[in-house]
Amino acid sequence: MLFDDKKLQIESISDLIQCPVHSVEPYALMLAPVYVLMKLNQKFVSVKAPLDFFTEEELERLKTHEVFYLPKFVKSSVRFQTAGRLIRKMLTLQQGQLSSAPHEISRESFSLLSELWGKQVSVEPFFMSIFAEEFCATLKTEKMLWAREHALIKHDHGLLLSGALIFIALHLGWFDLEELNQLRTSIYERTVQGEDWSVPKSELEFIVCDLNQVLNEHPAITLEVLSDMSSEWSNKLSARLRFLKNKNTNFSYDSVSIFGKEGFAA
Repeated sequence: MLFDDKKLQIESISDLIQCPVHSVEPYALMLAPVYVLMKLNQKFVSVKAPLDFFTEEELERLKTHEVFYLPKFVKSSVRFQTAGRLIRKMLTLQQGQLSSAPHEISRESFSLLSELWGKQVSVEPFFMSIFAEEFCATLKTEKMLWAREHALIKHDHGLLLSGALIFIALHLGWFDLEELNQLRTSIYERTVQGEDWSVPKSELEFIVCDLNQVLNEHPAITLEVLSDMSSEWSNKLSARLRFLKNKNTNFSYDSVSIFGKEGFAA
């Protein structure tokens, strides 16, 4: 994923967060640009872009640096990561023990999800991808490696589109964890292979088609974007979000963005 600052001056250290190299899992998507400190010329140099990943070999080669540096922006991504983890745990417990009724799962998950939209009621697909990465099972490593090598743009788009579908599907009441894992994998792999989603063949693919168009035309999925769409799913979701906005509840923080002063995007 494209980002602005490939190198940072040593004075930037106060704006960076340290992350031990040994704590990074292979093939985990990066939440922000990742830098190492080049001690000889006293500069930070990027080694990974957002949504990229490290292989075992790359981590082994970089372990002499001991520490990676990430911009403080990463805290915005962590909120989505945490929500994905909590909802996955909730659904896992529900499937294993049947401890909660479906309407309780729906209410609790929507409460967690709605907080992520922020005061401006806007979520960018990057953050949806981070959410899905934590919520879903890991994508097949051989598919990710091939895509990064041979179809990088489609790899990024596949992550964004599949992440957006998972994020939206949960809002609409899709709570089968196994099915959602399969959906993310399928949409990612089909997008990487060149599927343009222009001819939907099922209810689900109509949603994917809509989301694909939104991602191509807008930097974020917002209440205004949803309201302008004519699909049944977007009408349902926009109505629920508008209700919360009018009540002035659940939107405690400003909506976060990868753009602007606090973001990283080119």
